[in-house]
Amino acid sequence: MKNTVLFILMISIYMEFGFAQNGTLKSEVLLLHKAEEPADTSLLNFYRQYSPYTDPGEYEYLYKNLPGSLPELCNLIRSQFIHPYAQLPKYREQFPRERWNEYFKYPTVESILEALLSYDSRGMVEDREITDRLVLTCRENSLLLASILKYRGIPARIRYGHATYLIPNFHASHVVCEVWNEKNKRWMLVDPNLVMVDFSRDKFDFSNDAWIQMQNGEIDPNLFGIPGRYTGSGSIVAKVCADLASLLGTEYTILQYAPILDYAFKEDKQLKAEHIETLNRISELMKSIDADNISKLQDIYDNTPEIQITKSFESVSTNSDNNTRAKDN
Repeated sequence: MKNTVLFILMISIYMEFGFAQNGTLKSEVLLLHKAEEPADTSLLNFYRQYSPYTDPGEYEYLYKNLPGSLPELCNLIRSQFIHPYAQLPKYREQFPRERWNEYFKYPTVESILEALLSYDSRGMVEDREITDRLVLTCRENSLLLASILKYRGIPARIRYGHATYLIPNFHASHVVCEVWNEKNKRWMLVDPNLVMVDFSRDKFDFSNDAWIQMQNGEIDPNLFGIPGRYTGSGSIVAKVCADLASLLGTEYTILQYAPILDYAFKEDKQLKAEHIETLNRISELMKSIDADNISKLQDIYDNTPEIQITKSFESVSTNSDNNTRAKDN
């Protein structure tokens, strides 16, 4: 995976001490990291860095004069988008069919900003016309917020899971932003799609918690997912893999997935014993996201092809709203 934790730790150490040494081994980097700076500091520095998906590229200048507060920033962000499920039905007649599922067109913040400029040269503005907005999901809302916060030096990361506040008595697939609160020295949840700032963590099912609860028989997996599209254990497994990749520095799109899902979404929905063991290990480590556990998670990811995000759904234009078919990358 690009932009791994160890790579970022190595770069931050080099920058701090003003030197670079070719051929440094991972073990040497870890020893230097442990000796020279607190693990929490290095991890926060990691989440301050742009990832391949949050990097605004040449459009970083658009961030210079944006609102300072999180509620204002969330309001601005959601003014740039139309959600394909929650909002598009209301405005469908105003958009040509080829724009009904744009999330496969704009996977990165750089591509999002470029597209926003192509529709309105003023950049990110609150009075953007409906038809000048991009038809994108919760993932892109959170991705853009994380990118702006990283520009400001604020640690931020994307979390894939399920929300209890979107559909009554259901756990809907959702992506939110986790933002470091420097004053209180803690992570807080922010949902830019609904302008929810520092809301209760009980309202969001973190991927590892849902997996553990499912393994313990404490939840009904059929209440997780997107009604009418997909529900069940496959949705929970998908979130564990995507959330893991995001914590390690790559925030994949909703069209990308790990090969393990080919087992989870089969009719018998039977994962192999080794799959379950791997997901159990990942979920336990994700209970405490510190530098040591992140390194262990990175090792599991790098050595387990089944959980690596290497496959994708290809969008297909048909008479239905959003259609996909699987393909290997």
